[in-house]
Amino acid sequence: MINKLFLLLTLVSLYSCKQNNNSNVIVGFIESVNSEFSVTIDSLDEVNKKYEIASKKLVDNKFEFKLPKSKELKKYRISIINDSLKRKIEIIPIWFQNEDVKIQASLNDPNTEFEHLSVVGGKLNNIQNEFSNIVKTDFDKMQEELLINEGKEDSIFTKYTKLIEAKEIDLIYKKPNNLVSLQTIVLLSGGISKDSLELYYSLLDENLKQSKNGKLLFEHKKLKKLHIGDYIEDFVAYDLNNNLVESNKYKGKIILLDFWASWCEPCHKQNQVEFSKLYEKYKKDDFVIISYSLDEEKEKDDWKAASIKDNISWVNISNLKGFEDPLSKQYNINAIPQSFLVNRDGRIIKSFLGYNPEEDLIEDEIIKLLE
Repeated sequence: MINKLFLLLTLVSLYSCKQNNNSNVIVGFIESVNSEFSVTIDSLDEVNKKYEIASKKLVDNKFEFKLPKSKELKKYRISIINDSLKRKIEIIPIWFQNEDVKIQASLNDPNTEFEHLSVVGGKLNNIQNEFSNIVKTDFDKMQEELLINEGKEDSIFTKYTKLIEAKEIDLIYKKPNNLVSLQTIVLLSGGISKDSLELYYSLLDENLKQSKNGKLLFEHKKLKKLHIGDYIEDFVAYDLNNNLVESNKYKGKIILLDFWASWCEPCHKQNQVEFSKLYEKYKKDDFVIISYSLDEEKEKDDWKAASIKDNISWVNISNLKGFEDPLSKQYNINAIPQSFLVNRDGRIIKSFLGYNPEEDLIEDEIIKLLE
């Protein structure tokens, strides 16, 4: 009997070890929870298509997902959902490869956002934390400055956007040869010189160069970046009816080229209030608005619905490539809405970031061009 019990315990032990060796866990603990929460985990492939793996309730402020080990690096996304509010309050990117990952977070009093968040486990998660801390630190400083300086929202927002980008670029070059830095430099490549992009690209290993973002970077570093005073280059895109629209059709006209997306609330307000007024007022004066959506292919229906909601009757086109669109890189688009005013000669004379309903900056510049 003792021998049989010993054998049984040995088999259980061996089986348990085998299970432990074939999987790792993502565990999370969230402090200050005073309502019901759900947590989902999605797997993201290299083109960022989402595949939901599991969903569970937060129990005793904790959650755990057991995942199989893999020789390949996997990218996951943890979504924290406030069930009572019926909305996601945080999406946490996770890099996962044969090691446990721990998420530690704390909620604010109304349970609507995180006051603290850390992801521990793995080199890439540590690098991701460094980028996240840059954004959070300067975002908190921006919020404080906004409270003190009412009426200067646009200039404060621009100041901190540039500050965050500069710090991110500095970190990218300090820690270059990894997926997180590569992903980040692709997003910021519109504002980085061709020589600097060439330098960064030379620091990548062959696997990263052959990755999706590596190939994107290779294309972006060949682009001619446009600035105020430059002549625009011809581009093509499709309207909602899948008709090809060529920008050179509007040569000789005053063009307002605006970058927007269906998920951008200030974009909707600008479309509905400012752009609709400008279009009706100046469309007979060789003035044209070209709205260029930075929605992605999976958001095509959202783009259509938003266009109908905003009553867009002017030129409305997209290649549905999101912020990875080469045109957005050429114009260094990192935040929207952002628009560019082009004179009859095709020269960029002004750019406008964000939307302030209290100002008529765009109309003032249009009037100058019409005089």
